Amino acid sequence: MASYTYDLSGFVTVDSEFELCLVDVPPRRSDEGGDIVVRRGEAGAPTVEWTGRRVVVTVPPSMTVEKDAATEPVRFTKILLSAVQALLLRREATLAFGSAFRAPDGSGVGLFGPSGCGKSAASFRLARERGYRLLADDLLVFHDGRVYPFPRYLNLPRDVAAIERWLRSEEASTERVRLWPDAADVPRRSVTESVPERIELDEVLVVASHEPPAGSPEPIPPEDAAATLIDLVDKSLAGWITESRTREAIDDRGVDRRPILRSAVSGAACYRLETPRSDLARSVAEFVER
Repeated sequence: MASYTYDLSGFVTVDSEFELCLVDVPPRRSDEGGDIVVRRGEAGAPTVEWTGRRVVVTVPPSMTVEKDAATEPVRFTKILLSAVQALLLRREATLAFGSAFRAPDGSGVGLFGPSGCGKSAASFRLARERGYRLLADDLLVFHDGRVYPFPRYLNLPRDVAAIERWLRSEEASTERVRLWPDAADVPRRSVTESVPERIELDEVLVVASHEPPAGSPEPIPPEDAAATLIDLVDKSLAGWITESRTREAIDDRGVDRRPILRSAVSGAACYRLETPRSDLARSVAEFVER
């Protein structure tokens, strides 16, 4: 039976009997088992087993594992991300939601805020108009004071008309953007070419949405930015890393993700950006050009 092996940021490999729509890197064919093995079973419920060497996830025939247009298979995603997070913690790393970039001058910039605040729109504006290299706009891996891309497809919101027009234009066929041949879902499945393998964060923007906007970004101590980031991660991951079978099956060694997150922002210049969601892309673009 054919298998597909995916490398997730150099930390975890997933070997699956079927292609995974949740990661945006091409699989390689392999006969070796990955850290996580995903297979189809005959049971009516999914099972997760920790063998001491790898995690075996067995999904029933009734479970949806494919992405349908803009809708992803939520239950399967939760199982897979829960397994990935447990293995990352064993390796002193953690998942976190946010955007990260390499600026033209080589510095690393992180953008963190609540779901729906406009991070993806701001991310694409920086890539399109400012020449930033986008590491990821949605899901990141933090480890040893650095940020790595999690190879998840970029989460472009369909209601940002200017970005959708750009992606469908000839300008999108540049070295910075690759369009996937998935006509039903092109706006959500684009990634930047030649993304850096990792970055250290030199500047961190933490988004706080308010009406009306409060003006210029406010400098904050790294410990305040870390506390806000930890709170955001706790809230955002809570909706995804919740698969009880997975958490019960895999020993994450009780690793605390808070020090991992703190180490990534401890040496950064940190700012709190208070702006309405509709103005976030403009505000971020103005901030990076100050």
